Amino acid sequence: MTATDAEARVAWRRWRGEYEDERQALAAVDAAFTTTQAAFNMIDLEAVGAAPEAAALVERIRAMHEAAEEPVGVWEAFMKLREEFVRAAREHLKAH
Repeated sequence: MTATDAEARVAWRRWRGEYEDERQALAAVDAAFTTTQAAFNMIDLEAVGAAPEAAALVERIRAMHEAAEEPVGVWEAFMKLREEFVRAAREHLKAH
């Protein structure tokens, strides 16, 4: 969750023009992407529990980076997928 939240904040800051220039924004995207991907790979390799929900959340974040401007409803969609991941992860952890 920490990695996906941090990567979503990069998209948010980029849309609000908080980076000095596009080069700095892309460097932030790359760094966030690397961190999220490393965390996701741990879930994906196991392919159990919340893997499908994690994949959907990561796909949403990657789509956020493709938009030049903040899409309408993007945060609601992100939060819905985030909540679905948390629910699935909790269910999986309770079972083990």
